[in-house]
Amino acid sequence: MRVRRAVGSVLADEGAHKAERENDPRPVMIRVAHLLPTMEIGGRERIVSDLCRTGPSLGIDPVLITYDPPTEGYSLIDAPGVPVIGLDRRDSAFPDRLRTILEKQKIHVLHAQGHISAALAAGSLGHVPMLATMHIALGSGWRWLVPIIRGLRAAERLTAVSEDLARRYGYLARRQIEVIPTGIDLGHFSPSPRCRDTSTPFTVGVAARLHPVKRLDDAVAAMRVLKGRGLSCRLVIAGEGPCRRHIETLAVGLDVELRGAVMDMPEFLRSLDVFLLPSDHEGTPAALLEAMAIGLPCIATRVGGMPALLGSAGVLVPRRDPHAIADEVQHLLGNPGRRLDLGKAAAQRAMSHSMTYQARAYADLYALICACGSNPRAMRQRDA
Repeated sequence: MRVRRAVGSVLADEGAHKAERENDPRPVMIRVAHLLPTMEIGGRERIVSDLCRTGPSLGIDPVLITYDPPTEGYSLIDAPGVPVIGLDRRDSAFPDRLRTILEKQKIHVLHAQGHISAALAAGSLGHVPMLATMHIALGSGWRWLVPIIRGLRAAERLTAVSEDLARRYGYLARRQIEVIPTGIDLGHFSPSPRCRDTSTPFTVGVAARLHPVKRLDDAVAAMRVLKGRGLSCRLVIAGEGPCRRHIETLAVGLDVELRGAVMDMPEFLRSLDVFLLPSDHEGTPAALLEAMAIGLPCIATRVGGMPALLGSAGVLVPRRDPHAIADEVQHLLGNPGRRLDLGKAAAQRAMSHSMTYQARAYADLYALICACGSNPRAMRQRDA
């Protein structure tokens, strides 16, 4: 995977001469505004939260700008100590208000988190350069195609969380897109020995938004297939979203639990026998990475960045195929040695997805964008 690196520390050398400091195009702290819909729990939001948490030690001063009202009753991911500015993209004054915030907050780089964020920001940048990161495929976003293309082409730099997304959006942007893979806290998500309780049902877990794109109805349908085969399996789903009632209806008569928002994800993952992600499309999903890092055998659909992420360290199935999911769960249920081998391979593969590496890659890219600014001295004056 190609990742832009090697810009060096973004912190100014306090021992440098005054002339060197005057000519240094980088500010002491790079003020980065992350633009995204909300901070409701999801993979993109976890990445942003991690970048906010690790940023200050790398010379990054983060700000959060959201443009959708949070959904009542949904849990939000924390970014302690980081200013959060809420806007409403439905407001006709949204472009002007975003532009004003970028000026008043003295933002050096706007980091648009997603293709819709880039589309919304394109007309509000002024002199602020934009970095746009692609997290998911277009999906129903095709109706936004023209503004999305405009947003992609307005960005100073473009990144994606997977090679698959880089290819997809590179075609629209007519330029190469760099890949910065999703990173996770490998200290928090680490393998631990698990001895399953044979008195409890074999447990398959999913961690995902309850959204149509996650195809959780296929997971439920697979459980019904397994029940029809006389096998005792349990499905536990961690997450919130608009499809909850639909899934509850589908799951009647099955051993299915909708756990809601889970705050202690390592504990949840360690309670499982198998992790499943049956999505219609994905980039490099943090949930799958976390399950791999814990050492779980994983089943995922052959879509987006998941084949490249799992490789031979997991099981890939066709999308929208509950019978294929049921076949693989049944095979793993009867093969504890196979589960152990896959879990070890998955944990080893996840080691290359460090949150620290991700944070440094973005910090280097922010610094590169600032260093390439046409008027770095004016940027310094904004900090005054």
